[in-house]
Amino acid sequence: MRGRRLWGLLAFLVANTFVNVVVGEVRTWDGRHSIEKIDVFVVYFVPNDRQPLTDWKRRVDYFCRRIEQFHELEYDGQSVLKTTVEAKPFVSRLSTRQLREGDGDAIFFRTLREVDAHFDWNESDSEAFPIVLVLSEINWRPLDDFYRLRQTENGLEFEGQFIESQHFPGATSGGARATYLSREGKGWGLVSADGWRVPYRGSDCVVYHEGVGHTIGLPHPEPGNGSVMSFGQYRGWISESWLDKDQKVRLGWEPQSDTEKKNNDNLFRQFRAIPDPLEPKPGDEVSLKLDLPFDAIVQSCIAEVQTDVHGPWLESTSSFRNASRADLSSISLGRFDRHTPVSYRVKVTLEDGRFEELWGDFQVGKPHEIASEMSRSVLLDEGPKSPG
Repeated sequence: MRGRRLWGLLAFLVANTFVNVVVGEVRTWDGRHSIEKIDVFVVYFVPNDRQPLTDWKRRVDYFCRRIEQFHELEYDGQSVLKTTVEAKPFVSRLSTRQLREGDGDAIFFRTLREVDAHFDWNESDSEAFPIVLVLSEINWRPLDDFYRLRQTENGLEFEGQFIESQHFPGATSGGARATYLSREGKGWGLVSADGWRVPYRGSDCVVYHEGVGHTIGLPHPEPGNGSVMSFGQYRGWISESWLDKDQKVRLGWEPQSDTEKKNNDNLFRQFRAIPDPLEPKPGDEVSLKLDLPFDAIVQSCIAEVQTDVHGPWLESTSSFRNASRADLSSISLGRFDRHTPVSYRVKVTLEDGRFEELWGDFQVGKPHEIASEMSRSVLLDEGPKSPG
């Protein structure tokens, strides 16, 4: 009898120890897989009749850095996200036309199956939860995502998110998708060109939303809000967004006493760079209004602009290095002599060694003005084709 009681006590202790381990571990939405470590394999996907962007690697690295920083702050180190970028563009065996056959789901599965087959999962001994994240060179349907124009029977028309005079990512022609493959223990994410290729404010939200959020099973919160799993991409950069506390708790995350302080003191959270004016006209001087910590002493601030997604980045003459600016509130990008989209990136380094970089985009002129001007000049294509 005593032996039975001892065995019963032992079984109780073992069971409770197991429960405590599981409860203290961050897991996927359905609880099946640990996400204490997440490996995101990032692929720049190019159809065989397209040419890669010349600066694709720097663009991809920027988004990887942004989602890693966000994940670290949101999970307090209880889930560690690591991104690994494929060294070369993944050139598909299919053409743009072949990839686009069918609906948005068809291009998603066609793309992800081809990329996923590239990885030898049987050879991996990693304990991390694997995610394949594809950043595609194309959209599901024809769309010039730099000018935000698509060809219709009535000519070129604007297609994109233009909210309170600011451009945000998102277009019907895009086709971003994600799925959590519970049985296989991995996730697939696809961000189409409109969601990342042009760095709209909020594009980093799209990359995390599809590339990390849905791929571990996170749903859209109800009711909707400004979180990264809801409408975050239409409100600002990922540094201005969050993951809902109740969603994280459901995953097994445990709140920390210093979480709020770490967020408030973090340059990632504090730095913003908003165009001024928001809707400049040709000839207007455009600046970036900078939000920085009140006691920040800026050692360098490098701002660059691009007016062609396949063209060069040009450094602003207002950029500076090796200085000590305690009053920096803006930096000029110069004047633009015509209706045009403008991508920008700005990197600040503080005297204490902290640094941060933001990318964004605005348009000189209103969307309908750019559409009208382009209709008079040239029929837009999405990008240069591969020779032959």
